[in-house]
Amino acid sequence: MQTLSLDDFVDDKPWRDDIPLLEDISNGNLIAGVRIQRLITRGDERGDLTVLISALREPITPPPHVYLVSAEPGSIRAWVYHRRQFDRLACTNGDIRVVLYDLREDSPTYRKLEIIDVGAANKALLTIPPCVVHGVQNRGKSTATFVNMPTNFYDPETPDKSRLPFDHPGVPYRFE
Repeated sequence: MQTLSLDDFVDDKPWRDDIPLLEDISNGNLIAGVRIQRLITRGDERGDLTVLISALREPITPPPHVYLVSAEPGSIRAWVYHRRQFDRLACTNGDIRVVLYDLREDSPTYRKLEIIDVGAANKALLTIPPCVVHGVQNRGKSTATFVNMPTNFYDPETPDKSRLPFDHPGVPYRFE
């Protein structure tokens, strides 16, 4: 057997600065506080790598709790909001529709509805502020997944999560 040492390894080449890690997407008409960032995928002959969140180029609140959610075809996870945390949903596969509804009375976008389609064809990180109601639907024909990296950990003793049924008449959107 050949003797191996750390000196035998070759350092990675630096990433080019002209390729962003995350790229802001804005139509100028988003719900206040919502941020959409295109996830940039870098690939080579082995496969690819997609950065989901990073403090490399700007400060972030570190995610104290990270989890993967799977959604069966046609499934709906709605409606929910948090009082204290931002959700940060990284969507990289499947065909996912995220619907947002602003019920913050002091918001300039109060009662605004936002529909965002993400997944394999549109990899994105969605940052959803506290008190913005949201729901997620898998519109595809196979299981979809997304990663949530909220700004607070989930505390089962005092959960920061409030729910309504997906077909509640107070939300001006119907999942199909």
